[in-house]
Amino acid sequence: MLIALVLGLSVFALSYKLLSVYVKTEKVVVASRHLEPYQKISVSDIKVVDLPLKGIHPESIRKPEDLIGNYTICPLFAGQIVLAGHVMSSRSQPGISIEIPVEERAIFVPADASRAVGGLINPGDRVDLIWSARGASVYQPGDLHGAVTVMGRARVVRVIHDKSGEFKGVVIAAPPGTCAEIAHYLETGSIYLALVPWNTAGNGIPVDSEVWPGK
Repeated sequence: MLIALVLGLSVFALSYKLLSVYVKTEKVVVASRHLEPYQKISVSDIKVVDLPLKGIHPESIRKPEDLIGNYTICPLFAGQIVLAGHVMSSRSQPGISIEIPVEERAIFVPADASRAVGGLINPGDRVDLIWSARGASVYQPGDLHGAVTVMGRARVVRVIHDKSGEFKGVVIAAPPGTCAEIAHYLETGSIYLALVPWNTAGNGIPVDSEVWPGK
């Protein structure tokens, strides 16, 4: 039995060497762990592996030094081959513009913590923008001298604090026309931010209680 085992291992080793002659491989860079979009790539985020040449995508990155310090522009899972289209140069460090769909624009909505749920707002949250006329003293439903919901379920892209950590407002994504309306309202009154609960999806459809919405 021992002889059979030794012979088997010998045959395997010989077969592997023969196959290695005919199956050409090349080194490519793969993600060593899950990477989020817009993440700066470090040495520990990637590794080099040998793969059959015929199965390598022509845009595969071959050298790790071509990636280190650059940024991902899409999610990468562990073991995934990194392609040129998956990253952007560190010379073009991404700002929030890369997170805004082409049909939307980003606009800053200033608000102190007292008008923004005490400042308990995070990127990815949804908020309703409620305008109140400057100097309004009596609320009348439907009257512009009272309060008006300018936009519902606005997506928060960034939360802005000053150097001392004080809440200063949020950057939201909205259609260009809505951004123009928000700018007008900001010049004529104050905007309050009302936090929308996570128990509904962005389109208003209830989310399964077993799934925690990602931000």
